[in-house]
Amino acid sequence: MMRLDLAAVSFCAMLCLGVIGSACGGDEGGAPTCTGAGCSCADSDCTCAAGADCHAECGDAACSLDCTSAAKCNGNTNGALALDCHDTSDCKGNGGDGSVIDCEGHSSCDLKAGASSTATCSDTATCKINLGSGSTITCEDEAQCDIKCDVACVVTCAATAHCSLTCGADTGVPGTVCPDGRIVCGQSC
Repeated sequence: MMRLDLAAVSFCAMLCLGVIGSACGGDEGGAPTCTGAGCSCADSDCTCAAGADCHAECGDAACSLDCTSAAKCNGNTNGALALDCHDTSDCKGNGGDGSVIDCEGHSSCDLKAGASSTATCSDTATCKINLGSGSTITCEDEAQCDIKCDVACVVTCAATAHCSLTCGADTGVPGTVCPDGRIVCGQSC
């Protein structure tokens, strides 16, 4: 008959609980957390595996979230968010100033970020982007870009892409189309 070692059983239970509630960053007290199947983190870099539904909460820390093929993911931080949305992923996120967003393939992105942020939407991606002042947005290939931005924003839209730009936090003024094809908010061409 097999005897159970209570110390081994306790260690196993604690290890399993630690894996279920894994945190990005490895330290307690404010470390970003990543929950959901297929979500893994190394320091403040999180990845959502294909087909997974995961959620990264980073508090005030800068963090990154990489969403791979067919992932459903959501990243939130008051710091800078680096969000990479690939293939056919469905990505949502909120980031602070200086965020960098890349939405490619046939992915769908719904994102909000602070001032001086950068967003690139390429291939056939569908992007709904709301950025703070001084931000730059590039809409490439056949991407669909619905953009809302504060003042001093610049959108570069490829001839084959579809772009709409609304300027101002609450005013909803259309962007100014420049002779070189850029669309700007609150500044001259």
